[in-house]
Amino acid sequence: MKQILSLLYIGYLFFVILLIFFSRKKPTQRFSWILVLIFLPVVGLIVYSLMGSEMYWDYKRSRIRQRHRATFLELDTIVGQLHNPSDAELSPTQEFHYKWCGSIFTDNNGVEVFTNGRPKFARLFEDLRAAEDHIHVQYFTIHNDPVGKELISILREKAQQGVEVKLLYDSFGCWFTFVRPLFRELKNAGGKIQGIRPRARALNYRNHRKLVIIDGQVGYLGGMNVGVHYAEGVGGKEWRDTHVRLTGGVVRDLQQIFISDWIASAKEGRLGFRDRLRHYFPEAKANGTLPAQIIANGLYNKYIGQDVINVSYFNLINGAKERLWIQTPYFAPSEPVLQSLKTLAQRGVDVRIMTSSYYTFGGLFHHNIKNYFFRQLIGSGVRVFKYKGIMHAKTMLIDDEQLCIGTVNLNVRSLERDDELFIYFESPEQNAQYSEIFQKDLEDSWELDYARFRNETLLSRALESVVSLFSPLS
Repeated sequence: MKQILSLLYIGYLFFVILLIFFSRKKPTQRFSWILVLIFLPVVGLIVYSLMGSEMYWDYKRSRIRQRHRATFLELDTIVGQLHNPSDAELSPTQEFHYKWCGSIFTDNNGVEVFTNGRPKFARLFEDLRAAEDHIHVQYFTIHNDPVGKELISILREKAQQGVEVKLLYDSFGCWFTFVRPLFRELKNAGGKIQGIRPRARALNYRNHRKLVIIDGQVGYLGGMNVGVHYAEGVGGKEWRDTHVRLTGGVVRDLQQIFISDWIASAKEGRLGFRDRLRHYFPEAKANGTLPAQIIANGLYNKYIGQDVINVSYFNLINGAKERLWIQTPYFAPSEPVLQSLKTLAQRGVDVRIMTSSYYTFGGLFHHNIKNYFFRQLIGSGVRVFKYKGIMHAKTMLIDDEQLCIGTVNLNVRSLERDDELFIYFESPEQNAQYSEIFQKDLEDSWELDYARFRNETLLSRALESVVSLFSPLS
């Protein structure tokens, strides 16, 4: 019996080595998974199948592309034909976004920036009530609270009026928000609803986007999900976030992203569009002159690699010459990004990272992960600020012209795994406007005391090292 068990274990080890060897993971990640699979033979294999294996998700992507190939090609053709080439000469960064990410440059955009949920939801609900043709809504998390109920109530009312309403939600993000009864009400009123990746095998590959497109003319994106705490805060702590309302050519790109995600989430023959795809891309009502590009990964018709966000952020960070100001609630960057931050600071670039002092859940976990990486920045000149409330904004200011606002956290999950997006502005005026917002946030923040930080106990450092092994999950 022992010999049989030994042979089975040897066979299992051989299987594990082949499984990890043929994955595309980094060497350090492969080694970590080998240890897990060797020392936790059954549990480790289950965990790996849910969270570590890329083969299943590669297979699913391939099936989605094959199933909806004609629809994806039609969508890509429509968007390409509608964008009128700009006479403006593209900067190196804009050219990079076009070649690497497929991001089309537009210079006829208008923007409103929101830093709190109250004005954002008020403006959003006003736009939703004015919708005449269609509403496309996509959020990572929707809560069954007064804000969530008002959103669904408006969507239900518009659906009853004959407006085409589609709602996408991340199945994991809405797992514990008790929002399913509201979804049933919307569905009964004629709205179309789909969950993104509901199966356990896709647990580690989430769609983190927050999008709203109204009549193909108005778009919203940013860090805010749907819930009371985005407006009122949590436990007496202010919730600080950043969201934008957009008009102009970039709304077409948001529309393409939503429709691509909708198609990818639909079953064959159940796309549920009332009109042909061309209908959802009306002539843009240009009421601005702001140049912008949308950068998104996870699109199935092109640029499907998850490196889109990681490489575009890496390119932006390395291009900083005078200033790099980042807001992110979670800080667990990839090694290249971490080394870039240290190098920039040593070169004299003003590198500042603003993060959160509080979390709604997992505070000890997130604080220790951040501290592990902050220790590696000590002595390089990077300045770290902790917002006195809950900092949930995902923004980046580069020098005096560039600005990014979106859903991207500066952690491995956002950079390399989840479906994310951000809008890239190259405008001194927009940069200056957000620079004022950032500096106001500094007044409500405290700077990390590196002298005190160095003297933390050995136990604290040990805990940080242990928790850092789970940083890809943060």
